[in-house]
Amino acid sequence: MNTRVLYLDKLNEHMERMILDMCPPDVTLRFLNPTIGEKGTPEDADCFFVTTFRTTKEIIDQAPNLRLIQRTGVGVDMVDVAYAKEKGIPISICKGFNASSVAELAVLDMLALYRRIITLDPLGKKGEWHTWTYRHDSYELLGKTVGVIGGGTIGREVIKRVKAFGTRVIYSDVFRMPTEEEEKLGCEYVPFDELIASADVITIHAPLLDSTRGMIDREQFARMKDSAILINTARSQIVDETALLEALREKKIWGAAFDVFEPDDPIFGLDEGLNLITTPHIGAATYDNYYRVYKFSLENAQRIGRGEEPLFLL
Repeated sequence: MNTRVLYLDKLNEHMERMILDMCPPDVTLRFLNPTIGEKGTPEDADCFFVTTFRTTKEIIDQAPNLRLIQRTGVGVDMVDVAYAKEKGIPISICKGFNASSVAELAVLDMLALYRRIITLDPLGKKGEWHTWTYRHDSYELLGKTVGVIGGGTIGREVIKRVKAFGTRVIYSDVFRMPTEEEEKLGCEYVPFDELIASADVITIHAPLLDSTRGMIDREQFARMKDSAILINTARSQIVDETALLEALREKKIWGAAFDVFEPDDPIFGLDEGLNLITTPHIGAATYDNYYRVYKFSLENAQRIGRGEEPLFLL
């Protein structure tokens, strides 16, 4: 049976071409707002593909034949999960697919902050040669303590990578890894409060839950080292960003890098010279990752066409 897929997000030409070229003959792929593909409507869809599109009760109700909501990532905060479950519509996630790309960005952020790449690049392009300006205040990962909040798939990929820089790695999670896994990765479990107080680098790889919302606030910033850097490639709501900006302005921490934001985020419009790197949620946004993601998503669409259960359901 042919499966009718509607991609809800607006894609650029290259991404649309990628998934169209991959699309098998037993899947009909349409786009809610096409660039080069064909337009589709929720009324005709058996399956939604969702990247960041707000998949609300209203759009779900427009799709009477909907049999799967396929996320191209892991988080589902953009999907009305409760309503989909009430309607009996399964939701699949691409579990583990983006781990390497997000982990690489987290490590890149650490290095870029420590070596002041974002500051020095535009100065160099203007012909300003600041070879001595920051020598007293630039650093290496070697010998630092890296604290990983969240010991899941992405957190473990980060641990593997930062160990190669000669770091000590500690982590905190509500679910501790088996001892043999900790030994294999070369990391130590510590309570959350200890991680906050002792890490030179704190990198967040936890899901957004009621228990993690706002878990980094003024109290945590006050307990961090004044030389600490904070990396967030997870979800913006995990950190009180007003408190983050205060911590940066008041030199309570040394720097931060964020890849996640909210529409009215206090970070937007900043013109201050804070040691802060911002990127537009590109942690998973690589060709390599989306090749894997699209391949899996299309295979799941084929599964529902054959009457089989999709993989990686919530």
